[in-house]
Amino acid sequence: MSDIQEENREGISGALKTLAAVVIVFLLLAALYVGYQAMQVLFPPNTYETALLATVEDTVDAEGVLLFEESYVAGGGTLGYLVADGERVSAGTAVAEIYSDAAQATLRQQLTQINDQIDLLQRSQNTTSVQLESLRKNRSAALYDLMDSLDAGDYEDTDAEKENYILAQNKLWVITGEVASFSDQITALTQQATTVQSQLGNPSQITAPQTGYFIRSSSSGRLNAGSADILALDAANLKAYVESSPEIALDGCAGKIVSGFTWYYAGVCSAKQAEKLLGRDGKPLTKSVEIRFPGQVETPLKAKVSEVNIDAENDIARFVLSCEIINGDVLRLNCADAQIIVGRNTGLRVPAAAVHYLKEDGSEAEGQGENYIPGVYVKYGNLARFCRIDPVDDAHPQITDGDDLIVLPSGTAGSVSQVRLYDEIIVSGQNLYDGKLL
Repeated sequence: MSDIQEENREGISGALKTLAAVVIVFLLLAALYVGYQAMQVLFPPNTYETALLATVEDTVDAEGVLLFEESYVAGGGTLGYLVADGERVSAGTAVAEIYSDAAQATLRQQLTQINDQIDLLQRSQNTTSVQLESLRKNRSAALYDLMDSLDAGDYEDTDAEKENYILAQNKLWVITGEVASFSDQITALTQQATTVQSQLGNPSQITAPQTGYFIRSSSSGRLNAGSADILALDAANLKAYVESSPEIALDGCAGKIVSGFTWYYAGVCSAKQAEKLLGRDGKPLTKSVEIRFPGQVETPLKAKVSEVNIDAENDIARFVLSCEIINGDVLRLNCADAQIIVGRNTGLRVPAAAVHYLKEDGSEAEGQGENYIPGVYVKYGNLARFCRIDPVDDAHPQITDGDDLIVLPSGTAGSVSQVRLYDEIIVSGQNLYDGKLL
């Protein structure tokens, strides 16, 4: 009986020893974890960010209306258009047809498609053998363009890109002898076009009353007030007008004709932003600016600042831009939000948190001072090197983009900056100094 008790005591003792070992290991792991976290807090590791090129635009956000010199083309019913939006036409040019029914409109569409096929085949035969390599490149480029547009969901350009691909492929077939010519197809299509034309007849046509750029009634509208009345409004009333939904449909019209080459944008913005449209003399900028309409016309168009009137007390301003660049996308607009680009700055993107200021004796200051040298620490191999950046002055205004600064790269004329493209900027680190071993 005593032997059994002895064995039980030894078993219990062994279990306790095992449990104690497990507890000790657990406590050691916990201590190591706490110690590691404490080291991370007391001595955090260096963090880096690569200096990359960036372009920052200085913009003014506005809302306003576009003012054109426009007249209206009378006409209604079932219309078929003969010219594209934004196409320049002469007085008397047929811009649309009036159809008696939907079937006649379908016939016109068929005739247009047949004539487009004939034109494509005729152009396909206009080639020489010396174009072989360039045609292969054109075919590949057209295919990639088409795939990119489909992938991006940009279906407006797919018809032209598909035509470019077919044209290059057809020419390659002619050059390589796979197709002798397209004469038989052209003849058949021409006969088909003649048949469709006879069925179509001669619909009544609507002609342009004057020379200018044509816009379809289905593509645009018009403002419910004249340009002179709108330009006479002050900032508060112009803002109220813009926000009153002033665009109305072109009822009873086939479209409109925009004559002249100059149009205006009358807009309102905050007083602070409007200051960007003024020069140092307090007058409207003499240099060109750019205007774009986000979500509608993304390509910036050059413009000039004609007027700027600031009501600082009510934090509102009214301005007028003039522009001499016209395209179909712009001509469709009447009332639209805009971005006015008054300047662009290109440089290296550097986190503002990475900037340090050194005193004349080389010691680091807590903040910016008049004679302090601004710069950043850069990783060179396993060393930290202090690289200067330009101090903020009239020649080097501070350009920010969120939490980053735009810094001129090393070698820029008139700059003392030593930061280079792809430098590894030390954003945060402990006890940094020039030459520190990392």
